[in-house]
Amino acid sequence: MSVTKHGIHKHNKGPRREQALLARQLIRGGFVLLIVGIFLMGSFAVAAPSALRIVIGTFAPYYSPTVVHIGTGTPISWDNPTADLHSITHDGCKTGERCAFDSGPLGPNGTFTVPHLPPGSYSYHCSFHPIMRGVLVVVESGSSSET
Repeated sequence: MSVTKHGIHKHNKGPRREQALLARQLIRGGFVLLIVGIFLMGSFAVAAPSALRIVIGTFAPYYSPTVVHIGTGTPISWDNPTADLHSITHDGCKTGERCAFDSGPLGPNGTFTVPHLPPGSYSYHCSFHPIMRGVLVVVESGSSSET
């Protein structure tokens, strides 16, 4: 406050008060942007398809589920909870056709993920244990099923 020549007190609306007002407006604006950002990130997280998980086993069925129908754009992950090396190798890699995926050696507690596959049928096997076989059927729809 300051006193005028007539003895009247008046408020000084100088730079400090303007800076404080500006700071409050920036904080409010930043908060609104933060809330909008969190909302948008949550929207994208919900829209992203979750990975289909296939578990490798020591006994039949070696890949569980063995046959999977999955929609395009859905990631597929294989988990190896066993104590052995395994692989997830598309049959095309062995026959000289187009090799759609090959994990190479997948050790104990390892995970192999294929982000997406185009529509089609994909038979696969374990290079170390050829008796281990599975099939992925990728369809245009967003639905998936397991057998």
